[in-house]
Amino acid sequence: MYRRRRSRRSERGAAMVEVVMVAPLLVALAAGIAELGFMVHDAQTAVATSQAAARVASSAGDSRLADYDALATAAGALRDMSTNDIEYIVIFEPQSDGSIPTACLLNSVAGTCNRYEADDLGLLASDFSSATSCDPGAPDAAWCPTSRRPNVNGDPGWLGVHVQLVHRAFAPFMTDRPVGDTTIMQIEPRFSP
Repeated sequence: MYRRRRSRRSERGAAMVEVVMVAPLLVALAAGIAELGFMVHDAQTAVATSQAAARVASSAGDSRLADYDALATAAGALRDMSTNDIEYIVIFEPQSDGSIPTACLLNSVAGTCNRYEADDLGLLASDFSSATSCDPGAPDAAWCPTSRRPNVNGDPGWLGVHVQLVHRAFAPFMTDRPVGDTTIMQIEPRFSP
C-alpha cells in the first residue's frame, strides 16, 4: 500500500512537470495565432478602406470635394482604429505601370498626389476652401481634384488610393508591422444634361 501511494505521487509529480514544460509553448502558440488573426484583420481593414475611398474619389471625378469625400469615407472605415495606427493616406495619379509614385509615400507632389495624415481624416469640407478651385493652402492643392478630367474619347484617367496602417503587436515576441493597400480605379466622367 505504501508503494502505491508513492507511485501515485510520483506520477502526479511527473504530470505537473510535463504541464509546466508544455504550458509556455501552448501559451506562445495561442498568442501567435491571435496575433496573426489581428494582423489579418488590420490588413483587411486597409483593403476595405482603400477600395471604399477610391470608389468615392473616382466617382466624384473632377468635383472640388473629391478628396474630402474620399477622406470622409476612409474615416468611416477606420473609425474603430486608433489614430496612432493610421500612418497616411495618399490619393494619387498612378504611373503608367499602375504603381504609386515613390515620392508620394513621403509628401504631396504637385500634379501627382495628395498625402494625408491621420489628423486630416477630421478635416471639414470648409477646410478645402474655394468651391471651384484649389487654393495654395488647401489640403488637396498638390493634385487638385478639378484637374482630374477624364478624356471621354481617349484615356479615361485613373486615380489611386493608398492606405498605410501599422499593426501594433500585443505579443511580446512580435514586432509592429506596416500594413497597407492600394486600389486604382478609372475616373468616371461627368456628363452635363
